[in-house]
Amino acid sequence: MLKSGIDPIFLCLEGAAIGFLIALPIGPAGILCIQRAISHGAIAGYVSGVGAAIADAVFGGVAAFGLTYVAEFITRNEVWIRAIGGVLLVWMGWSYYRHRPRNIGDPVAADRAHPYVTYLHYLSSSFFITIFNPITVMAFGAVFAGRGLSNVGNDMVAATILITGVLLGAFGWWVTLVLVSSAARGWFVGGGLIWLNRVAGALLGGFGLLAAGSALPVNWTSVRAAIGWQ
Repeated sequence: MLKSGIDPIFLCLEGAAIGFLIALPIGPAGILCIQRAISHGAIAGYVSGVGAAIADAVFGGVAAFGLTYVAEFITRNEVWIRAIGGVLLVWMGWSYYRHRPRNIGDPVAADRAHPYVTYLHYLSSSFFITIFNPITVMAFGAVFAGRGLSNVGNDMVAATILITGVLLGAFGWWVTLVLVSSAARGWFVGGGLIWLNRVAGALLGGFGLLAAGSALPVNWTSVRAAIGWQ
């Protein structure tokens, strides 16, 4: 038992369940993970998943330690965060849409001189598109409050176990997604990879436009009412 009287195994499992469920909805990071697992292999998908899982763990840490000034900063600057994240997603979507898969035999396709730089890019890009989603920290805050975990940060060991659980749970979802995506690699040959990039690029760009558009000083409720979309 921990100082707080919580069973550490149960706390880790609870953190894993929370991390898994919050990572579950397919968003921009999920699209990147799927595209990379199919186009570049399982390792690329796993590395992308690690980046997103680390971002989830960061938000879990904010909620666990009750870092109100961080949460307040995110809430106060939510519009700018969404705008920056939206622009980043639009740029990534355009890049993926225009990307031409390399054929086997291409000089660049056979280049393995900088694999670690490539993997760092995969990890950092999925991390940043997840960290620029202010909804995630709000989701962790709501779940932790509902489960009575908001003050677990008073016990450093308990908080560390909880955050580790969140990290493992989130990564568990990405592992599942990569396994499913890798199993589908055989369906994407030739032109299939081109269409995969186009669909992934269009979805990323769509998420980006929605995020950037929501940051504009527009009363979207009035707009929806004007066009009859309630």
